[in-house]
Amino acid sequence: METLNASRGVTPPVDETLRGVVVTYRLLVLVWLYILIGVTVVRDSPGDRWVLAGTVVLGTVWAGVTIWAGRAGKRLGSRTFVALDGVVALGLSAAGLIAGAEDFVSGGWPASWLFTVAFAFNMRWAIGASLILVFEHVLLHIAHELDDIRIAGTFMFIVFAVIVGWAFDSLRERERLRLELQSELSREREALEKEREATARHEERASLARHLHDEVLQTFHAIDLKAEEPSQVRYFVRRQTRELRRTIEEFRSPYEKSFRASLLRGRDAVEDLHTGVKINEVIRTDAQVTPALEAALGAAREAMMNAAKHSGSSQVDLYSEIEDGIAVINIRDRGRGFDPGAVSDGGIAMAITQRVRDVGGDVEIKTGPDRGTQVNITVPAP
Repeated sequence: METLNASRGVTPPVDETLRGVVVTYRLLVLVWLYILIGVTVVRDSPGDRWVLAGTVVLGTVWAGVTIWAGRAGKRLGSRTFVALDGVVALGLSAAGLIAGAEDFVSGGWPASWLFTVAFAFNMRWAIGASLILVFEHVLLHIAHELDDIRIAGTFMFIVFAVIVGWAFDSLRERERLRLELQSELSREREALEKEREATARHEERASLARHLHDEVLQTFHAIDLKAEEPSQVRYFVRRQTRELRRTIEEFRSPYEKSFRASLLRGRDAVEDLHTGVKINEVIRTDAQVTPALEAALGAAREAMMNAAKHSGSSQVDLYSEIEDGIAVINIRDRGRGFDPGAVSDGGIAMAITQRVRDVGGDVEIKTGPDRGTQVNITVPAP
């Protein structure tokens, strides 16, 4: 069993950690093997040094194979690798006896096989492997004519297998539970997101239905009542056209609060108060309304109100665009204008200029007697 989710073809992150533990322990016991054989040779213990040299070569080569298997996906946990790893462990355990040395030279290598078994399978398999090691080491202790105390020590392989197997199994079980919880939370988030989307769609449909009922149907009813008054009919048609266009802009805009729709709303409010004035708009850019744009919208509405109320012109032009981080709103009429030097700008400053300058923007007013008036508003924009 290479992974927790082998049936799904997914390797949990914990298996990557356990694979690293197996490979690291194998490298540590290789160093241990070098030390034991080195001490055996230095002490000039009886034994075949060629067998000891072969033990070093076998341990080094197989440690390299272990590293390769650890980097090669599922090979470290395959049955073939585990079986060959067991053969190497048993062979290195018997190397001291084969060489005729006085003691064992394998060090912790046999125990490292238990790591491999626990990684590839589970604790029960690791215990089974430990019984094989116990049986072999009992025979080796008898062959070496070692005392009973050392023979009893071989049963530590079983304890080692239980500890390593339990640790690996526990980590994998915790990982399995974590992945299941993560998957459940992901499903719940998806369900909640779908529910939110469905609620949002329902609210949009309800909002559109309310608008059609409160505005469009009421306008048609008013047109029916005023059918014999052309001027009133034209006014109702224009007002409803504005309402529909603004609603379309609000639904089409990707922004929660649309700059274009807000500017149109201000335009519509002015036209409703001054029914004899038509404001022709060109709005090239949309954006999310920010505090700076909110100030610009208020100033623009005030400028349109002044044009409709004081210019004497039946036509007012509204132009807006956002480019290079600057929002520009121009309001222009071709009415009577005024002399800036002869008129106190206190009202203009309070209603238009000051609110824009408070957010880092600027207002330019161009006017003159019988020259009309143009108000240029600029503010920072996202």
